[in-house]
Amino acid sequence: MFKEAPFSSVNGLIKMRVVAIVLGLVILASDLATKWCVVQTPWLRHYVVIDGFFKIHYVRNEGIAFGFFHSLQSQWKPVILSALAILAVIIVLYYIWHTPPQQRLLFLSLGMLLGGILGNFVDRLVNRHVTDFIEVHWKNQFSWPTFNVADAAITCGVLIVLYQTFTEKVDETSAAYPSTTENGKS
Repeated sequence: MFKEAPFSSVNGLIKMRVVAIVLGLVILASDLATKWCVVQTPWLRHYVVIDGFFKIHYVRNEGIAFGFFHSLQSQWKPVILSALAILAVIIVLYYIWHTPPQQRLLFLSLGMLLGGILGNFVDRLVNRHVTDFIEVHWKNQFSWPTFNVADAAITCGVLIVLYQTFTEKVDETSAAYPSTTENGKS
């Protein structure tokens, strides 16, 4: 007789969790497959896709995003970077389990973050570095740091979270006043 609102039921929550995790696994598989192709195909290691704008350029990144800490030499660097990745995965999984099902865009961003973090983590675990290969540049005037599918997913996931954070409408009456019970006590 009564229909529940979309994604408000337990089934909706389970569906959104599955969507986030499946998206994360698809991104993980895509990231690892593209890295494997670049490493295993010598002619792809330096291949111009769109002259003056986009090329494939194989780089071994021993640091983190945008090459930070690449030149830092420490026996603890792989351990610290792996621990940070594990912590980030735990935080993302926590949010996947505690996000209301109506937050569909947030679930998508969490899936992107999960897949990206896992992609770089697995690459670092197996190869002791992260394979970057996408280079976007404007002629010889501007060049973005070389990145990979995992980095793109992480960046998109973070941008979606930021967008949602800054554009989310807040019900000012509920934010300004604590909820009260029938007798007026909090």
